[in-house]
Amino acid sequence: MRKGIFSKLAVQNIRNNKSTYIPYMITCIFCIAMIYMMEFLRDCPTLDRAVRHAAEVRMILSTGEVVVVIFCVIFLIYSNSFLMKRRQKEIGLYNILGLERNHIGIVLLLETIFTTILSLTGGIAIGILASKLSLLLLLRLLHIPAVLGFYISTKGIITCLLMFGAIFLLILLLNLRRIHLSRPVELLRGNNTGEREPKAKWLMALLGFICLGIGYYLAITTESPIKAITIFLLAVILVMAGTYLLFTAGSIVILKFLRRRKSFYYKTGNFISISGMLYRMKQNAVGLASICILSTGVLLMISMTVSIYFGMNDIMVNRYPYDTDISITGVGEEECQTAIETFEKAISDNKVPVDKKAEEIYFTIISRIDHGQIQIAEPGTLTESGSVLTLSLVRQSEYEKLTGTNPALQDGEILAWASKMTEKSDSLTVNDSVFSVKKWLDNSPLTCGRDIVYRNAVFVVTDSDFEKFDKMRTEMYKNTSATPAGQDLTVHLGLDITGSDETKIAYGTPVLDAIKALQDNGQLSDNSWITSGIRAQEYDSYYADNGSLLFIGIFLGSLFLLGTAMIIYYKQISEGYEDQNRFEIMQKVGLSHREVKSSIRRQILMVFFLPLLMAMLHISMAFPLIRRMLLLFGMTNTRLFIGCTAGTVLIFALVYGLIYLMTAKSYYHIVERR
Repeated sequence: MRKGIFSKLAVQNIRNNKSTYIPYMITCIFCIAMIYMMEFLRDCPTLDRAVRHAAEVRMILSTGEVVVVIFCVIFLIYSNSFLMKRRQKEIGLYNILGLERNHIGIVLLLETIFTTILSLTGGIAIGILASKLSLLLLLRLLHIPAVLGFYISTKGIITCLLMFGAIFLLILLLNLRRIHLSRPVELLRGNNTGEREPKAKWLMALLGFICLGIGYYLAITTESPIKAITIFLLAVILVMAGTYLLFTAGSIVILKFLRRRKSFYYKTGNFISISGMLYRMKQNAVGLASICILSTGVLLMISMTVSIYFGMNDIMVNRYPYDTDISITGVGEEECQTAIETFEKAISDNKVPVDKKAEEIYFTIISRIDHGQIQIAEPGTLTESGSVLTLSLVRQSEYEKLTGTNPALQDGEILAWASKMTEKSDSLTVNDSVFSVKKWLDNSPLTCGRDIVYRNAVFVVTDSDFEKFDKMRTEMYKNTSATPAGQDLTVHLGLDITGSDETKIAYGTPVLDAIKALQDNGQLSDNSWITSGIRAQEYDSYYADNGSLLFIGIFLGSLFLLGTAMIIYYKQISEGYEDQNRFEIMQKVGLSHREVKSSIRRQILMVFFLPLLMAMLHISMAFPLIRRMLLLFGMTNTRLFIGCTAGTVLIFALVYGLIYLMTAKSYYHIVERR
């Protein structure tokens, strides 16, 4: 062979196949740039100087990078397989003209080297240029001022070279294996191999509907946020399986059903579209299902992370109802009074500009509600978290102090407040004791102690009944709790401070330190524990976590969106080449150009917008389950989640439509080529 012919062939092949090579290389460059940026952010020294919780941010970034790497490997292999499929006839022709398999292997090796060099150079260069922007975006989401300076990550460059060098080597080996196992005649026939009409696989279609139905049922009916975590993965697997089965088998069943409806089928546009889709749906189904799954993933990630980020204020207020918020649990009445006195003294000594304060004493029992009856049971027996009730007991004297209203209760009478309780009866049974409800309260008398995961109830009771509940709790918890009766109270101390965040931190810190000193000095029991925080101070930690999650959501969402766009583009190209001859024949037998274009439009609309509609259905069905999972993050603002989800779906639909319009031009160009 003449010197340099292989390299010339490799360059010429890339030029001749630019309609598929350019998108493939853009995908490679984008993936490399994203990996470099992730490594840059993990390796960047600016992060340590600017972010107080840099370790947490790096941990979240590392988790996101693992997902990016897995996606890149799978998607680049998929993109290459499409590229090679389009080139089967070309490679078969080389073989027929005298090139041996090892010669073709050398050409493929050189093509891989050229694309690797171009992709790595372009990807790392774009990664370096965009890395500063990604750092600024991350700092913006963390609510940290921008930091000047420029840094190139040597570790990021080495990681990209090694990682993508290995990926491109794997792709080359797969290509060589394909060439080695194939026959020249098979390659020459390429995509012209005829397909038999696919059979209607009713069993697979039925299984798909069952999987999807069970997945939807689990998502809609799961009440407990704790259980939602375990159910989520199962529901995702079922919905993914159902999606692939329905696109693969269910689509054929539906198309054959439409074909049997003669009044619908024997119309020019419908006849051509349904006939074409019926014969090619088997190979298109997996790609369309993949588009649907990727679209659903983008919508889920973006809507969840955006909701958590913009719901930060609600989350913080749920966790810390007051600017300085302190709860001491596992103490007796005297210790509660000591804590209140210390709290008041710290406020006075430090001349804290008080806007509002709270001092509440109560005790909490984790119980179970079953058919309207409350059972105080050992924590180990509370297996069904949907029936768990967090019951808080308040003395009527404490209620009078908090509200200024004397309830004038008699033994056996209570004032009651409960969340998520539709039926409010005149009496409530707790274990074997029946209590008369004197009044149902519209709002909880306590400003804290509300469990956002389980159902909540607050009972205002007499001193005698307060002790009765305490004894019931002690008896039931005797095997799991060593706290004696009267020594498991909670005192909540809340303080709203007038001024800026800096002022709130400055005045709140000495008050917090004074309470913590009680435990250090032995003035609180050994069983006690303190949960406390200054809200303005805790924002840094929560922005580090949730800002990083939103950043990863945007990052992965962009990557999955690129994957969706590339699959759509590849599908449009493959559809175009497969339909080209068919539509030429249809025009020769009398179909007008306008009818051809109308049929094209109908077919690609049916094919490519079906995954989007299916993804929207998945999101709608997943909404109840995701909403309950967000409760574990402290996100209780359902309206905000609805707004974020609707906004995400709308923006994604617009981007999806734009991708469709751009890629459809390639399809029209191929099909209408004369």
